[in-house]
Amino acid sequence: MMKLYQRYLASSFVPPFFISSIFFVCFLLTFQLFRITKLVIQKEVEVSSILELIAHIGISFLPMAIPLSVLFATLFTLGKLSQDSEIVALRSFGLSKHRLFIPFLSMGAIIAIALFFLGNRVIPSSKGQFKNAILQLTSKGMMTQIKKGQFFTDIPGVILYAQEVDKKGEKLNQVFIHLAGEKKEDNEKIIFAHQGRLIKRKVAGQKAPTVRMFLKNGNITKFRKTINGKLSVEKILFSEYEFPIVASDFSSGFISKDSMKSTEALKKALDLEEKIVDEYRKKNHPEYKGRLRGYMKGRLEYWSRYNTPILCLVYVLIGFTLGVKKGRGRTSYSGLRLILVLMSYYTIFFMGVSLARKGILDASLVVFVPTLLLFLLGLRFYKKMDWLS
Repeated sequence: MMKLYQRYLASSFVPPFFISSIFFVCFLLTFQLFRITKLVIQKEVEVSSILELIAHIGISFLPMAIPLSVLFATLFTLGKLSQDSEIVALRSFGLSKHRLFIPFLSMGAIIAIALFFLGNRVIPSSKGQFKNAILQLTSKGMMTQIKKGQFFTDIPGVILYAQEVDKKGEKLNQVFIHLAGEKKEDNEKIIFAHQGRLIKRKVAGQKAPTVRMFLKNGNITKFRKTINGKLSVEKILFSEYEFPIVASDFSSGFISKDSMKSTEALKKALDLEEKIVDEYRKKNHPEYKGRLRGYMKGRLEYWSRYNTPILCLVYVLIGFTLGVKKGRGRTSYSGLRLILVLMSYYTIFFMGVSLARKGILDASLVVFVPTLLLFLLGLRFYKKMDWLS
């Protein structure tokens, strides 16, 4: 059971934490506002769908926003308590810095545990649902958005061009379609047809209809790299051809990015990918480097899910050591030191990420070593804290 002064310190931490969390999430949301505004204006999306999008993208920003919120909430709380001489009053009762640190560490631990469990399933699911919803909502106004003589790129992986388009956007002449594979080793297709027609079919229970393209008199050119690195080209002629551009029921199988997978699913995918990468390395496969980059990116995502909760605890330590002022009338350089600490941490981290994606450093070292250095620095600050009146 926490004592009265500990409950007071912990409760003083809560409001700044929630306010800073909302601020950082809203700040990160501003980078998505243009995309969301475009959906509202061009696609006439319902308000409920927009709110759902904002909720999903807001949840996906939590791993970036929460650690910084913990840091700034700790700094603000202790700075305010120091300014009001409440820290001095608590110290006058003989309270050690360890006992004053416990409430903040406890709050950091609660936040870290919550963030860890959210990162296992909820946050990856929100990222997948956001991407899925964007694709579905994009397809809603598709027929009215295709213009003659203009490239249509609203659907990821698809570039569509038509020389002539009717007023409804359904009938097209001289159609060019480029389909890019999700991965480097997937087939890249270029489809050309003299005539085309877009067909929408609404499926019950789905937000967006299935969009199919019915083509006449054309050809399909497929490009693919062979094992020895040569480019293989295959050309198919057709009189009639139909394929789905957007399927209304693709939500269950759409998630493919590592950040959109649960931690358990990501671990299984990485174990399988490790074997493939090792096999490619032994055979000196031309796709080895590309596959290695994807594998290392997945490992960075996996270890980051464990590092982010730990970072919350380390930020509590840093915030505690820099937030307590040494007394009235004494100059504090905590703001400058905080900037230098954060710049050093993120510089080391992003340099390591760049090397890890090239396979030079292991992803776990890249993720955890900067956090360990930050912890050791915070420990040094903590030991040097001046507690004299």
